[in-house]
Amino acid sequence: MLDISPRGAITRSADRLDPPPAAWRREAAAGEVSLERHNALRDAADCLNTLRVNQPPAPAQAPQQLRIAAWNLERCRHVGESARLLKRAGADICLLSEMDLGMARSGNRDTAAELAAALDMGHAYGVEFIELDHGDAREAAAHGETPNAAGLHGNAIASRFAIDRAAMLPLDNGGLWFAGDAKGRQRRIGGRMALAVRHLLPQPLWVVAVHFESRMDPLDRDREARVLLSHVGALCGDEAVLLGGDFNCKSIKENGLLGEQVLKTPQDTEPMFSRLAEAGFDWWHSNSPGVTTRRHPWQDPAEPRRKLDWFFSRGLTCHDPRVVAAADRSQGNLSDHELILVSVDL
Repeated sequence: MLDISPRGAITRSADRLDPPPAAWRREAAAGEVSLERHNALRDAADCLNTLRVNQPPAPAQAPQQLRIAAWNLERCRHVGESARLLKRAGADICLLSEMDLGMARSGNRDTAAELAAALDMGHAYGVEFIELDHGDAREAAAHGETPNAAGLHGNAIASRFAIDRAAMLPLDNGGLWFAGDAKGRQRRIGGRMALAVRHLLPQPLWVVAVHFESRMDPLDRDREARVLLSHVGALCGDEAVLLGGDFNCKSIKENGLLGEQVLKTPQDTEPMFSRLAEAGFDWWHSNSPGVTTRRHPWQDPAEPRRKLDWFFSRGLTCHDPRVVAAADRSQGNLSDHELILVSVDL
């Protein structure tokens, strides 16, 4: 079970992150496997306790309407094509998850910084995990001979607008991928988190990139939602908030909800929706019912496509939600998740 006893919000920021050196990562991977050791390693790693904030080169003025994207970019292996898709979508703010920094599987690139630069945006980046391996079994087979330059993986928010404040919001206490699955690959230090940014447009608007744990069940996701809402309440007060990202709510498909029913009654299978509704968050106007995952050619064609990616809004007028195919110009997959979009009136 996920240890839902997270730390408080992390607000310390810098314009660069210092990843732990390769020798530190090797020692972390080779030592004792326990939650106590994981927590000591987590607390000692500066990059897990600091977020990077870079302002846009030329901050934009607030328009009357924003177009906001949320996208799980699955390591962001295709920076250029992903930037082109976000530009075509007209995104002003991008809520991004699964962004690598110095991982061999994504070319040892700083994907968040490069993507933001390609979009002429600033960005905030927070580290979810220090990766001690090369990823899943397929990634390890393909890239295991190439060292990870930094071994970081996290969430980002790219934006055309000046960043007033930023924070990382831990959603659990971490350790599941270190001590909870010690015999498997993809050993990691860290835990799931959300990344929050405040813009003044001129009224305050908080946008929050969310990534819930993938190995959990609906009750665990409800606990994560409770933690997220506690952070949001303390950080954002009664200011307007848009949550967006990969909530990993797999039971919607598993319990047979289809079409408009996905929007009408998701709380029947995922109690997190009831918790968010009780906190004043709406999903009906900011989401379309379409599925948001894609299959790679090497995956089982019988694997169902799911609606895992959502927006939740409070104090905002949202409309025109869309799901955009995460494909490049030759129809190759950019990610195993589609891009979702919504318009927000200011």
